[in-house]
Amino acid sequence: MAELIPDGKTRLLLVEGDDDEIFFRNFVDHLAASSDTRLLVSEFAIIQYGGRNQLTLRLRDLKKADNFEHITHIGIVRDSDYNTDALRSVQDRIRTVNKEGPPIIDIPDHPQMPTIGDPRVSVLIVPSAEREGMLDDLVMDALAVDPIANCVHNYFDCLEETQVAIVPEKRSKAQIRVFLIGKNVGLGTDVSGITDRLFLSNAYDTQVWRQENMWESPKLADAKAFLRGLLKP
Repeated sequence: MAELIPDGKTRLLLVEGDDDEIFFRNFVDHLAASSDTRLLVSEFAIIQYGGRNQLTLRLRDLKKADNFEHITHIGIVRDSDYNTDALRSVQDRIRTVNKEGPPIIDIPDHPQMPTIGDPRVSVLIVPSAEREGMLDDLVMDALAVDPIANCVHNYFDCLEETQVAIVPEKRSKAQIRVFLIGKNVGLGTDVSGITDRLFLSNAYDTQVWRQENMWESPKLADAKAFLRGLLKP
């Protein structure tokens, strides 16, 4: 399993899927370009675990990797989701693989607070440990500086008030889609066939994201601190 951990990488970020990888890869690129302190980006790698139910399998594979002994930091990103205890879910999955034998992976007691073992382990719950939701909600939090963000929220509130049943997960993802369509309409773009092409990752290319330097948004402060902790010497 040595190929799972790229050669020379000592700091791993485990994320659920593509959207998370794109978000954090862009965030790390921003930190590398803007930080006034040295960050060990060259030793950093992102590994997808394919959804919360697959985290146990990914951790098990990592432990079996020939070069796992060189890993000094592990960061795990997990959506808060709905009607779940995200932190406890991560703790339980680490506990499961630890029962299978060494090497032992430390179990964080709190979000964002790294363990003191080797490797050091930290967990980031998005949008936060105190709130249900997912990465899409965190991005919408940052985009709240744009006037149309409130229009988007009002639109979905109106749908619910008129008894249109919206699953929370669908609302989180749909809000980003509607926001992006709204920005394109405002620019005079023909949106007649655009709805199948706009995804969360398109938010980082919007004018508002670039002009407001949204990677420095206070709403992303926890994610920023989490990444810096993973990357600092």
